Amino acid sequence: MTAAMSHFDALDFVGSIDAGAPDLQEHEGANVSVRDLTRLLHIEYPDDAWLARTAFALRRVREGEALVHAGDKFHSLYVVRSGCFKTVYTDFSGSEQVLGFPMCGDLMGADGIDCGHYSSTAVSLDTSEVVIVPLTSLARLVYECPSLEAMLYRVLSRELVRVQNMAWTLGTLGAEGRVAAFLLNLSARLGALGYSRSSFNLRMTRQEIGSYLGLKLETVSRALSALNTAGIIQVHQRSIDIVDADALRGVIDPAAGVPAGVAPQFDSPPAHSDVSAGKHAKKARAQFPPGLAWRQLAAA
Repeated sequence: MTAAMSHFDALDFVGSIDAGAPDLQEHEGANVSVRDLTRLLHIEYPDDAWLARTAFALRRVREGEALVHAGDKFHSLYVVRSGCFKTVYTDFSGSEQVLGFPMCGDLMGADGIDCGHYSSTAVSLDTSEVVIVPLTSLARLVYECPSLEAMLYRVLSRELVRVQNMAWTLGTLGAEGRVAAFLLNLSARLGALGYSRSSFNLRMTRQEIGSYLGLKLETVSRALSALNTAGIIQVHQRSIDIVDADALRGVIDPAAGVPAGVAPQFDSPPAHSDVSAGKHAKKARAQFPPGLAWRQLAAA
């Protein structure tokens, strides 16, 4: 990593947009191959020649623009290619709750599969890019290539684990522990993308972080100040430098007694398996026919 990249802005992921990028109409005509999509999702690429002829549309979402609104009819899943979003749930009184901050490689829109409508709003925190994956197109791929079915379940399971980790965080940790867990999680996610784990800028506001962590704005600010005073991190406006990662982990679990299967995992996503492993997985899965639901979706 070069010195210029050591202080990483949380939105400048791989595939970020420069001044010479094409305009919106040209950009929205761009496509992403299945191979590139599997790389984004950290899953194996089935070595089927016909998949090379399949591609998904790419969309750019400007800062402050909503990709989908709660209540919109569900039609597609979205994979973040670059940038960062916040997903927000709004209750009947108009109060908003931040549910997450999807970044590069994260899946959005799965909350619309059950009832046919998206249950949360996804807003871009900066100029971002998403891969549009229509459910009917995905179902056809799964029907034609059964090995993709298990890989899709892995992606959906990954999202479920994040929800479980967040439930553990909210139900177990105090204010400083929640903030520490948030910073460590963000550090790991940026590190997995090849950027600095110890120095980055927060694109989300303290109020948005507080909403996500179930804390008031003032509480988030006090927690960051306390960690800064303790010399564990250095804070300058939205700039964060993690000075002592071990001490930051100690804020979460001073006694090192957190159950490994329950506590949030702050490791990088699994590395890509080699092609031979993908082939073996395909052969093992191919003996089972695709489920009826996938056939019905593929025929839609």
